[in-house]
Amino acid sequence: MKIVIAGGGRVGSTLAARLVTEHHQVTVVERDAATCSRLFEDIGVVTVCGDATDPHVLDSAGVANADIAAGVLARDAENLAFATLVRSMGSARVMVRMLDTRYRDAYRLAGVSELVEEAEVVVAKMTTAIDFPQVAGSLPLAAGDAILFELEVSAKALVSGRTVAQVRGMPDFPRECVFIGLLDPEGRITLPDGGTVLRAGNTVILVARRAELARAVECLTAELQSQADTPLAGMLRKVDFLAPLSDEELSTVARGAEYLRKEPGEAIFKKGDAGETFYVVVSGQVNLVAEGGRVVETVKPGGFFGEIALLTGEPRSTSAAAATACELASVGRDDFRGVVMANPAMALEMSRILGQRLAKMAQQDRAPQKRKGLFGR
Repeated sequence: MKIVIAGGGRVGSTLAARLVTEHHQVTVVERDAATCSRLFEDIGVVTVCGDATDPHVLDSAGVANADIAAGVLARDAENLAFATLVRSMGSARVMVRMLDTRYRDAYRLAGVSELVEEAEVVVAKMTTAIDFPQVAGSLPLAAGDAILFELEVSAKALVSGRTVAQVRGMPDFPRECVFIGLLDPEGRITLPDGGTVLRAGNTVILVARRAELARAVECLTAELQSQADTPLAGMLRKVDFLAPLSDEELSTVARGAEYLRKEPGEAIFKKGDAGETFYVVVSGQVNLVAEGGRVVETVKPGGFFGEIALLTGEPRSTSAAAATACELASVGRDDFRGVVMANPAMALEMSRILGQRLAKMAQQDRAPQKRKGLFGR
């Protein structure tokens, strides 16, 4: 778009730099010749040196053909004059920075479509930062009645490892607080749905009513009494061969897990694949399938599979596929080995449990009518 900016000060220059990087055609009108030269040299923006309240200067800047005209001059009277002239010279959409709210009606009469109330934005951001130091950033919406804010998920937070739907279902979580984005540590953003998992280190982006911001922040930052109380750690505690792990060690394994989402029928692994991970079913169901397509076991939420191949290093003895849409927590060999190898006594105990498991499986293989539970893992 073709954009004319009136004012090359701090706000005007920052706005121009951002718009240039987004490949808009930008012209800045600025009285000070030195500022014009600096803007051209630093960011390569076209500048017109002159008064943005002079029709001849605006004509030179091409305001008649502009798509947007933005007034960020130092005084509201100047911004108002700029807006009035722009409306008389073309059809550009006009937006201005308003310093004094007493100019609101005058700006509206002048046809200004977007008013940015600078003082209100600054005050709202500062008061939010004072009241809620956990909030990484905020932006007031709807004249400050709503707040868009960012907050990093702590590893100790009660919500860590839970889905958006589970968090929204918490009794104290505000019903009108909406998740609109999830930013991972690498800077990749996801538009979340109910099944999106809030992982430690992610930054959540939400909108809440100002009056409910305190409750939202409290729910999102409340910490567990013990990290072993995380949903995934609770599931891992039920895995027999993990029984020798302490709460802290179990929490370490849980934090290293990766979450996967699978659609119905989607393969998780095939028979003969290397056993590099084992899986815990967080939601949905998974079928373990033998040769010929026979389902030998259906693993439900809280259940696990794939651990025998991980522990023995042997290839997978069955295939696994999603029976329904499901979410899995995948624990890799390196994360698991790092915890186990740090405690030789624990490794011996886990080896003993594994030996009992394998013996039980061998016994089940000799009695086909009793094959259940651990077949094909």
